[in-house]
Amino acid sequence: MKRLAGLLTVVLIGAALAINASSSKPGQVEIARLDATNWDEFAPQGKEVDAIIGDFVLRNDHLVAVIAQPLASRNANMTVRDVGGCLIDLAVRWNQSDQLGAFYPGARQFPYRSASTASDGKPVELSDGAVTTSDGAVTVRADGADDRPTVEVTYRLASDAKFVEVTSRFTNESDKALSVPLTDDLRVDSGKEDTVKSPNGRTDLFWFHDQFWRQACGIQPVGFVVETNSNTRTSTLKYESDTVEQKVTLEPGKSFELTRRIYPGTDLPHVRAIHAEINEQPVGEVEFFALDGLKRPIRDARVVIHRGEERWGVVLTGDDGLARTKLPVGDYRVNVEALGVDITPSSGTPIVSVGAKSRLQKLPMICDDWKPGTVDAHITDGDGQPIPCKIEFLAKEGTAQPWYGPETASFAVKGLCYAAHGELMQTLPPGQFDVVISHGPEFDAIFTEITVQPGKTTPLTGKLKRVVNSTGWISSDFHSHSSPSGDNTGSQLGRVLNLVCDHIEFAPCTEHNRIDTYQPHIDRLQIGQFISSCSGMELTGSPLPLNHQNAFPLIRHPHQQDGGGPVTDTDIERQVERLALWDNRSEKLVQINHPDMGWMFRDKNGDGIPDEGHARILPHFDVIEIHPIPEILKLVPTDERGSYRSNNRIFNWLQFLNQGRRWVGVVNTDAHYNYHESGWLRNWVKSPTDNPAAVKPLDVVRAAEAGALFMSNGPFLDVTMREVGDSAAVIAGQDLEAPSGQVEIDVTVQCPNWLEVDRLFVLVNGRIHEPLHFRKATHPDRFKSGVVRFEEKLRLKLDQDAHLIVAVGGENSTLGKVHGPSWGQHQPAAFTNPVYVDINGDGFKANGDTLGHPLPVRYGYPQK
Repeated sequence: MKRLAGLLTVVLIGAALAINASSSKPGQVEIARLDATNWDEFAPQGKEVDAIIGDFVLRNDHLVAVIAQPLASRNANMTVRDVGGCLIDLAVRWNQSDQLGAFYPGARQFPYRSASTASDGKPVELSDGAVTTSDGAVTVRADGADDRPTVEVTYRLASDAKFVEVTSRFTNESDKALSVPLTDDLRVDSGKEDTVKSPNGRTDLFWFHDQFWRQACGIQPVGFVVETNSNTRTSTLKYESDTVEQKVTLEPGKSFELTRRIYPGTDLPHVRAIHAEINEQPVGEVEFFALDGLKRPIRDARVVIHRGEERWGVVLTGDDGLARTKLPVGDYRVNVEALGVDITPSSGTPIVSVGAKSRLQKLPMICDDWKPGTVDAHITDGDGQPIPCKIEFLAKEGTAQPWYGPETASFAVKGLCYAAHGELMQTLPPGQFDVVISHGPEFDAIFTEITVQPGKTTPLTGKLKRVVNSTGWISSDFHSHSSPSGDNTGSQLGRVLNLVCDHIEFAPCTEHNRIDTYQPHIDRLQIGQFISSCSGMELTGSPLPLNHQNAFPLIRHPHQQDGGGPVTDTDIERQVERLALWDNRSEKLVQINHPDMGWMFRDKNGDGIPDEGHARILPHFDVIEIHPIPEILKLVPTDERGSYRSNNRIFNWLQFLNQGRRWVGVVNTDAHYNYHESGWLRNWVKSPTDNPAAVKPLDVVRAAEAGALFMSNGPFLDVTMREVGDSAAVIAGQDLEAPSGQVEIDVTVQCPNWLEVDRLFVLVNGRIHEPLHFRKATHPDRFKSGVVRFEEKLRLKLDQDAHLIVAVGGENSTLGKVHGPSWGQHQPAAFTNPVYVDINGDGFKANGDTLGHPLPVRYGYPQK
């Protein structure tokens, strides 16, 4: 089935221009240098915007463009780097939804290091931050060398232009002939379902279109054609003509100019229409009017336009079912899609003929077989109060599965909807659906069925009951990402929705190589009573994947390079030190992310021969990621699932604990996209408050540093330990003096109605203590039904110091539908950080046991 984004509202051009009229100067070009005083006025919008203070803005009535200041240190984000002098943001004014990573004139071969601005062809200084003119330009310059020319790139915008004109002037200032490739490249990610690019090959127009986020762009070389080669991230553009084959030879003192026109649009037909008009090709205006079988306007219908065998492009309807576009002269056929379903009228594919002098053509399209219904959802907590929740619609056999948007989307992804306050009005195909409603593992989920009648509204109500008693603990995820990280295009708003709807109560913002914040999204959604956050980052250097560390809280410097954060380093130890000492040695949590523990701690040069490892990081980090969590149920030295190959972090962690390394383990999702990616891993952290709004980041930091947390993908594991006969109990991370060697462990395991556990055991110095190893199949009396699945006082006698860990899991179950088809395949599991038991009164002493296997080196080498 075809796919359609079902939520994002189209704002019609005329109305939107009226809305923005107050912030623009009709018939003029504005040139601005972004600063703190003009940021709100000039900085563009869109989830891919990477502008910072010091960058240049060109805008007119039609478009807004940002040229990055020409600095060697200017990076757009972690993976879109070295953008000084490049076009980094571009959008139409009335629908600012920037999707451009960067356009690199000269394909990253020229270091642009100076800039100037011009008004009507005359130099102008932006001393007051902005200049209004009829023709504005920003020029950046890269000085030449013996093997390359001097290059000046001018970005010019005229008052009535629908494109930015980009002219590169190459001048050979050396004393020998130079060969100059005529090549650009650009970064536009298209790996998640809904972004399309020009087919590879020769064309006069390169284009890309993010259909869900409603932004497209065209690049046309003047006097040349372009040979394109694209993958899911980058596109290389090589220019040629009848006389020039992708490069020119410049004799000393000679120059050559290459001009491109770059124009944004709301969609691909819009871009193609601009291209036609620029090249003086006649176009006609067409208005599509999509109606369902009940004669109601279809919002967000995808009108898929074909010209011959070519898919010309997609336009989306607004709330009124209308979509207006311009098409070059010719005959076109049209298909219509809604909610991912092909709903083309049964009478046949609509045909539209566009003539050279045709007036506005109106094409009603009655999709008579499409008669959707509506679901009106009102979900509350057990007390009838609003609650954030996930609501997923899963079509039964014979019913079309709805598709609301790609994994980059915010409020609705595929068939999953995020309801920030439990309320939802959603269109669905007629038919029968399984519905899964959830709010994390402290709440029973609702599993129900609905039947949607054509044209009718189906009520969906329910109460999500909090059944798990987590008093004294808050649920957290220390590691998440979204589009500002640069290695994905997921909406950051969608990340926050995923977090809060899955009952993550504390989540620092940890984008790659940028100090950022979730707070504007929390404020916009009015969910501050459900989730707290703070600014942080993941500092991601090389080698990958070893040199990744998170830290929070950090001081954010808005609209500055990297949010004012530290830069990466190829020296892991130096990078960790830099991060730990950042913000004038401020108190923070430093986390080592998903390491190969052998490579990190025993094989510094990665050659498989044990050495001191990256020893200088040891004083500087506080916690270490050891997921995937179900590996606690296997306890083998390597993790080899499908094509995944790695050292088993949990097993290695246990080995290192036995060497005296009191490292606090954590698990985090490292989520990047928005289809169930948050919530399936979490840390329950000891907290002085159960009110998410009152959580203080430094309380979380101190509890985590102390090891006062347990790791889980669902089961709630409450464990305290004491010496037999003593009333004083300790929790994970603490020391316990037990001169008698007799330890009593209070264990309570709670689960909601959608989780099962069937195994619990105690690890003594990393080995399963068989007398305290219970399986439901062999010890059915130990396991319970209901919320409390296990509740026992366990005893053991120690004859030496030991660190004790309690683990629980479901060997014969999975997380299931609550966490979607991918993460839902994981087995439920939870385990504590260690309690360190001293029986001699001389402090805890590690036993040195390597658990029957050598300590690890870098994965892939024999362990020695």
